[in-house]
Amino acid sequence: MKLTKIKKCGILKRSKMNERRRAPRVGVSFPVECNILPQKDYFYTVSKDLSVTGVKIVTNDFLPKNNFIKLNINLIDNVLGLKARVAWCNKERVVDRYSAGLEFVEIDKQNQQYLSSIIR
Repeated sequence: MKLTKIKKCGILKRSKMNERRRAPRVGVSFPVECNILPQKDYFYTVSKDLSVTGVKIVTNDFLPKNNFIKLNINLIDNVLGLKARVAWCNKERVVDRYSAGLEFVEIDKQNQQYLSSIIR
């Protein structure tokens, strides 16, 4: 188990690193605004974990794999505008909702450096 810290928020979360991960993930909950592309369908949700390469969110509806979503992730002192691809979406066992893994496909250097600086 690795102890990971988000610097600015001071949140500590134990996480088991999976060898398939390209970047460390931290379990955090931030508000996320999602726009399913190319439609103008918006929904609001929260993150479950975050890394410099992607985010896991919860949603009431199934998100098809490879769909694109424009995200605004509210990190308290900064709102990151990103484009992501749905990598996977699975129904949760206990509650009637889904977890979805989103991979960032458009992230500028400044946002990537910002995420890197808060996720260690």
